[in-house]
Amino acid sequence: MAIKVPKIPVCGAIACCGVALIFQLVAVAGTGWFAHDYTENGLFRSCYFGSCGNLSEGPDWWKACQAFSILGLLTIAGSLVLGILHALLDNTRNLSLGGIASSAASALLLVAELAVFGGMTNEVAEDINYGYGFILSVIACVLSAIAAGLFAFGLRK
Repeated sequence: MAIKVPKIPVCGAIACCGVALIFQLVAVAGTGWFAHDYTENGLFRSCYFGSCGNLSEGPDWWKACQAFSILGLLTIAGSLVLGILHALLDNTRNLSLGGIASSAASALLLVAELAVFGGMTNEVAEDINYGYGFILSVIACVLSAIAAGLFAFGLRK
């Protein structure tokens, strides 16, 4: 199977998906979503004075953020796979359409995650400092939206 060089916008979309995947993976796995009163919390782990543990229970909105985050991560990975397949296979139109759909879905899932997390944490406490996990997820959301646009731009002849 010969590797062919995709159009430049599709190469950009593949790069955006790769960076977004790494950022979202770090955001999901890390503990830096917000800090409040000597506590640093992530979506799945929490640290208090340097002692970390898994978060097993939480309110429904927290579980929704976890679900949106994981689904966003998986759809970013799907976008990256479709972009790589674009370089390997001949049916590039269908792969570009799939890349558009997957990238747009990941952007929408991450918007929902960030909106729920931001809205509910502001209701819980007023003096929360958002950390690197939240910021990386915002960047992954923006990169996913850019990737969808680049996949669409790559469709034109």
